[in-house]
Amino acid sequence: MKDKLAIIVPYRDRQDHLDVFIPHMHEFLKDKGIDYTIFIAEQTDERPFNYGKLCNVVTKEVGEEYTYFAFHDVDMLPMNDECDYGYPDSPTHLATNVEAHDNKLPYPQYFGGVVLISREDFENANGYSNEYWGYGYQDLDLLYRLQRSGAYLEKYYDLNNVYSNYDELDVLPYRIENVKLASDNKIQKINYNNFDKETKIYGSLNPLTKKLVKGSFSISFRFKDDTERKDLKNLFSFEGCDTGLFLSKGNELIGQIWNIKEKHNEIISSYARDRWNHCVLNFDNKNKTLELYINNKQNKIELNKSFEIYDYENHCIKISDDNSTIKISEILVYNDVLNSECVSLLYLNGNNVLDDIQNKYGLLPSIKLNYNSIYKNDILLDNGLNHNHLKVFGNLNVNNETDTPNEIHLPTRLDGEYNSLVHEGDTDIIKKYYSYDPDINENSDIFFHDIIPNKLDYKSIGLSTLKYSILDIQNKKEYELVRIVT
Repeated sequence: MKDKLAIIVPYRDRQDHLDVFIPHMHEFLKDKGIDYTIFIAEQTDERPFNYGKLCNVVTKEVGEEYTYFAFHDVDMLPMNDECDYGYPDSPTHLATNVEAHDNKLPYPQYFGGVVLISREDFENANGYSNEYWGYGYQDLDLLYRLQRSGAYLEKYYDLNNVYSNYDELDVLPYRIENVKLASDNKIQKINYNNFDKETKIYGSLNPLTKKLVKGSFSISFRFKDDTERKDLKNLFSFEGCDTGLFLSKGNELIGQIWNIKEKHNEIISSYARDRWNHCVLNFDNKNKTLELYINNKQNKIELNKSFEIYDYENHCIKISDDNSTIKISEILVYNDVLNSECVSLLYLNGNNVLDDIQNKYGLLPSIKLNYNSIYKNDILLDNGLNHNHLKVFGNLNVNNETDTPNEIHLPTRLDGEYNSLVHEGDTDIIKKYYSYDPDINENSDIFFHDIIPNKLDYKSIGLSTLKYSILDIQNKKEYELVRIVT
């Protein structure tokens, strides 16, 4: 069966736009080989305009021969061949380059203006919500529904947290949720100021640390530092041999390793101030290399082939520094070397991917500090099987505060150029979100307080609960007019 397109245009009181839009669309599509019909969905009652519901009604009323839909603003005029109205393999956003928006997306997840969706994807998502009256949020809701229903969407990672610029708009529904690791209740905290350093617990604190500083290892964690400093500060090191990670002035992260001749090699990378950074220090004892990753960017040095790491009998792992305000989270230590794929997975997803790393590469962390714990000047005695004891100076925050990159699901986007017809009362789309409007604010509450937390199931609001009446359907020469009472 040949694919057939229903161009659905929600409409009310825009006759001057309609008079321009209809002939323009026919002229634009006449040589494109697309079988289409334009449906004007006119809301005839006095209730606030309901874009999504009007679209839903038409998809219900048209026949099954229409295999895909274009949901189309009446003021959007396609101008170039990138405005491709052919059958979409996945949900597709056409109006990405709009003159009225300064040829930029108003916000990252903008899914309005003109979108193409197959009937199958649209019905699986239960269509638009019927609950957004007035301006805003029906497009964000539809994108969310498509994601939840399994439609193919491009997956992106906001590696630099640039999307945080849009926080004031409340248009960022799709953030990775850091899954809290369940506590095993085996960590015992002892304040080191009251700790008997002569006991065997401290004198030979941890066989694991001896193993670490004798062979290959990886250290992975996130840190946040917003202080100016004049000297070196410890992040994570093997106390007594000064092998580990340190911060220096000038936003430098230093990976340092000492040999048996008490000489050290170091590797240096810059880090971002005032935000969370992910770092990994790899020591490959077999190949004699030292790697430092900061936010998934690698720096690597070759060590002397005769290099032997310095070992010190009475040491433990030292985290943070005296009176330090540095925050550290997602601490992992491996008795092996993490490859670049593992580093990337940890950077993008945090400790949520530990099972994946274990299943694929057989790597299990020797040390893993759980979320939802705050340590201050504590010695941590692991009473579990591994006996991984650690010494904490200052404050150690092990929680889900860190800024793992946002996972963002976006539609396929074509570089479609559109002219937008001007009408009275036009205002910048961003300003609309900033301004107080009772409809916008009510729609915002629905989306962020009900839909995103799953208080309302998208499956229960949409095509499946659609109620309306048809005033009449008029077969015009160039389009079908469906007059709807919402």
